[in-house]
Amino acid sequence: MPAYGMPDASGMPPTGAPGWNAPPTGPVIGGPGAGWPSGDRGTPTGSRNKLIIGVVAAVLLLVCGVGVAAAFVGGDPDQKRTSSGAAGGASASPTPSKAPEPLTATAYQTLLTDADAVMGPAWQKVAAAKNQAATVEAAQALADAVKTSAPRFTSVTPPNEAAAGHEQLKRAFDALGSDFVALTGDAKNGEICAGPAAVAQVSGLPAATYLRDAVKAFGAAFKFGAWLPAPVAQQTRTLANGTMVKKGTLNGSGEFTINNSGSTTDVVVSLVPNGGKVAAWTVYVSAGKTYKVKKVKDGNYQVYMATGVDWDAGVAGFTRSCEFEKFEDLFEFKTTSRQYTTWEITLKASVGGNADTDSVDPGDFPQ
Repeated sequence: MPAYGMPDASGMPPTGAPGWNAPPTGPVIGGPGAGWPSGDRGTPTGSRNKLIIGVVAAVLLLVCGVGVAAAFVGGDPDQKRTSSGAAGGASASPTPSKAPEPLTATAYQTLLTDADAVMGPAWQKVAAAKNQAATVEAAQALADAVKTSAPRFTSVTPPNEAAAGHEQLKRAFDALGSDFVALTGDAKNGEICAGPAAVAQVSGLPAATYLRDAVKAFGAAFKFGAWLPAPVAQQTRTLANGTMVKKGTLNGSGEFTINNSGSTTDVVVSLVPNGGKVAAWTVYVSAGKTYKVKKVKDGNYQVYMATGVDWDAGVAGFTRSCEFEKFEDLFEFKTTSRQYTTWEITLKASVGGNADTDSVDPGDFPQ
């Protein structure tokens, strides 16, 4: 084998050397200076190509890893990252909303005055209700007044001097709304039948106390709620047995006995001429008692009854637990030269009774 000289310092073949392959990365037979082995060199066992492929794979894995992280944080994989690992560049943060400015004392007083203008008349209507139908209507109007007024205080910032009263007022409105709805229901089912009982029920509730506390907290700086009275106790007023609520004209010969001995509820009984709407007379009979009305004029009558608790002379009726009925049959009183008519009704329901009654709308009960 001709000698062409030794490989240069970089390992490249000497000029003119034929059939040269790159030196292997493994051990060289004979080593430098001993001449080069004849024949082709074998394929290297640890090629640069494999190393490069491995590096590319590592880079791909690294890129993929960055891409996954970017997908989770919503960033750009090519974006530079800060020393803390966050994506570079400016970051947005929510700007806190500015608290609403407090109302002026004048503006807040206007709110209070407007609420008074709605609720005050509605409350007076409740207090003046003289029967069940009027109480239902007034209680509904009062519930509507709260529903209208309350939202106006929920989203405002009061002046500093009204802050304590404002919180008590919102608390009162929350409670009064449900209380007035309950009052409407009680009036519809006859538990509350007139204004005095309605006033007593509401004025003693916690909601009314909250409202009075608000008024106290406002002090002299603000005016509100003068329409609400101090707590009023429920009453249980009665009349003496046999009291003629409406005396009318008693100049006949007939007799009418009301036996209420088996009942625990007072009753008023009215005789109304058939076809009429005005009572000829009305008598009060106490629970557990009997009373006979004498000198009843001849004629055909319908008999109406109202039972309940707490007779109020001002409204001429019971203020609580009221019910209204009438007998289905007419009662005839007839006098001759030899006889006169007498009737007796027993107001305790019993098996085998021979008289039926129908319920009457409170507004149709004769006075």
